[in-house]
Amino acid sequence: MQKLQLDQKFVHKLSGQQIQFIKLLQVPSIALNTYISKEVSTNPLLDDTKEPENEEEKELSLEEEPFMNSFSDPYSTYLTQKNYKTDGQTSRDNWTEAVVSLQEKLKEQLHLLHLSEVGYIIGEHLIGSLDQNGYLQCDLGIIVQDLHVIHYLELSIKDVEEVLTAVQSLDPAGIGARNLQECLLIQIQRQRQKDPVVQLAKKIISHFFDEFTKKHYEKIVKKLGLTDTDLLKDALTHISRLNPSPGWSNDGIDQTNSFLSPDFLIVENQGKFAVELVNYKAPKLSLNKKYLAMFEFYKKNTSQNAESQEMIAFLKKKLEDAKGFIEALNKRNQTLLKTMEAILALQYEFFLEGEETNKLTPMILQNVAERVGVDTSTISRIVNHKSVQAKFGIYPLKFFFSEGISRSNGEEVSNKAVKNRILELISAENKQNPYSDERILEILASEGYSIARRTVAKYREQLNVPVARLRKVLE
Repeated sequence: MQKLQLDQKFVHKLSGQQIQFIKLLQVPSIALNTYISKEVSTNPLLDDTKEPENEEEKELSLEEEPFMNSFSDPYSTYLTQKNYKTDGQTSRDNWTEAVVSLQEKLKEQLHLLHLSEVGYIIGEHLIGSLDQNGYLQCDLGIIVQDLHVIHYLELSIKDVEEVLTAVQSLDPAGIGARNLQECLLIQIQRQRQKDPVVQLAKKIISHFFDEFTKKHYEKIVKKLGLTDTDLLKDALTHISRLNPSPGWSNDGIDQTNSFLSPDFLIVENQGKFAVELVNYKAPKLSLNKKYLAMFEFYKKNTSQNAESQEMIAFLKKKLEDAKGFIEALNKRNQTLLKTMEAILALQYEFFLEGEETNKLTPMILQNVAERVGVDTSTISRIVNHKSVQAKFGIYPLKFFFSEGISRSNGEEVSNKAVKNRILELISAENKQNPYSDERILEILASEGYSIARRTVAKYREQLNVPVARLRKVLE
């Protein structure tokens, strides 16, 4: 006989305002105006009023709108920065969305495809998750979870994979790949499949990728039974001309970040740094007085019929949504500011002295989360696809996060400083006798770095530097 069992489970269901807050955290400042406009167009209780022109109008607006809960960004200074320079200085008030990033170009291409409404939502999320090389490094299972939380979508990994295939059909070729092998294959698939060189290149990347990366060409020749070595050379040359980093342009510029529009500004005031949040002319929101009056009228009407009750219910729901959106927007701005202020405090020496990676302090998401008083997942959402303008340039927020490495004097430095040192050593090495990982380890140890050989190998691989025998150049 089957036993009946009662299981008690605690399920935390996010409120509409919490979900709205999560969505807003992920929106870059330059896209905030568009996001707000969409919300205003669907909710008559929201009003995107203009900033009062003077103090008299400001006082009047405050008196007339006691419900108003709005946000603003005080534009008090000007910024000189090469990406926005016109006549020497450009007011932040005049910053616009004129500069189009690679992600925006990909989204434009995406909407030329014949996808469903859900397909476009998935596609835009995938595009927003690409790294600086144009790769999708995020696990598809996490993508499915995020789409469920943000858009209430019940999807499978297969659903996401189908849209990912569509994203991978966009230009530049190779975009949306999950690894180098897939990136190269996507590019080869677009070429003339009847060409013997393309056919061989495809076979090498598809079936002998490991041998190819290790330059074990004799194994490839043996396994394929090749007799035409010239054909192999042509195929290898063809592969070498493919783009391993489609997120970067041909001149080495990071297309995803080359036109970064900063979300934050680090400004100096009386010898101290402060954070400002850029809003790119995002409108000031308030509750729509016309519809508030309509709501009050229907509530006071004693002879309510079914239609009036339906209108009251509709306006009540929209009023709650409007208040929730304004509150979530304020909370978003406050949380973003606190997060950037925490990063500034933790990386103050870098912002003060600048640009050198050895000025970075080891910092992980948890360090910032503890200062801000939020979960690490909140910080993760904030730092993704957001950047800050400092006096030395624009930096993605992810740049400031790194693990720590101990030195013999007890000092802890960022692993980015160690990676930078490894690159310096390899750049200066004798190419006829390149440094092995063991030799690099010895040099780092002599400089006081406490690090394991496997860590050296890991950092070298992350820097896309091959092992010593593959770096060796014959005389």
